[in-house]
Amino acid sequence: MPPFQAVRPEHVLLALEEFDRIGADEFLSRYGFDPAGEHELVHNSSSYDSLAVLGVAHLRATGELAPPEDLLGGAEGAADVLRGLGFSVAGDDAEDEGDAPLDASDVGENTARTAWAGCAREVLIQTAKKYHSVITTKELATAVTERSNIHTKRPSHYWIGDVLARVAAECTERSEPLLSSLCVNADGSVGASYAPTVISARGSLDGDADDHAARERLECYRTFGADLPAGGGTWALTPRLSASRSRERRAAAADKMPPLCPKCHTAVPSTGICDYCD
Repeated sequence: MPPFQAVRPEHVLLALEEFDRIGADEFLSRYGFDPAGEHELVHNSSSYDSLAVLGVAHLRATGELAPPEDLLGGAEGAADVLRGLGFSVAGDDAEDEGDAPLDASDVGENTARTAWAGCAREVLIQTAKKYHSVITTKELATAVTERSNIHTKRPSHYWIGDVLARVAAECTERSEPLLSSLCVNADGSVGASYAPTVISARGSLDGDADDHAARERLECYRTFGADLPAGGGTWALTPRLSASRSRERRAAAADKMPPLCPKCHTAVPSTGICDYCD
């Protein structure tokens, strides 16, 4: 087995993404692999040829494809490497072990967050396929730990911001709108971590963070295939945040209104004495 120290979960996830995008036959043909039919990698309820996936993951990690003849041990050897990276592999006695939940402290914090970021991208792309859809940080955190099978006892607010920053960085590299804009807190806002993420990914953030996120979400819907209304749709705050801002505007307007005279109900000047009833 060639040295696979350079291969990380994110490289495997990139291979799986390509496998899904072009299909099994094209994937195997493109990289010169024959179907192995055993020790298949299992991810998100789908099965993948472990030999081919590991070979292409090596390409993503190093720039060099690991061809079938270099994968000593065949599908079984590839399965061992993939298990070591936290993935589940079916077809042998180690399946139960591969399916057992992993803890972030065991695989390493960076490895866990990288795997979560790959899963978060998948979840956010699915979210973007529905016009004006968003996902909460709690929902996203649950989804990525279940998809990756890497769990943690640490509350999500300790790590979800970093995961979203990784997603945003990848979107920038791909010249895509920021998928991270689709993730909001319980108040319907992207929260305080959004602005630093945008500045890190794009270099600057002009204007209000939630307004910026709303515009990015619209571009996400357009890019990732949402069923848009005629004209291409419009950007919008989440309903909860929009309602909150409306209440704030009404309260601010009420604060600016001068007091009324209890007798004639006209505005009382700054002297506090009604000009009509004095």
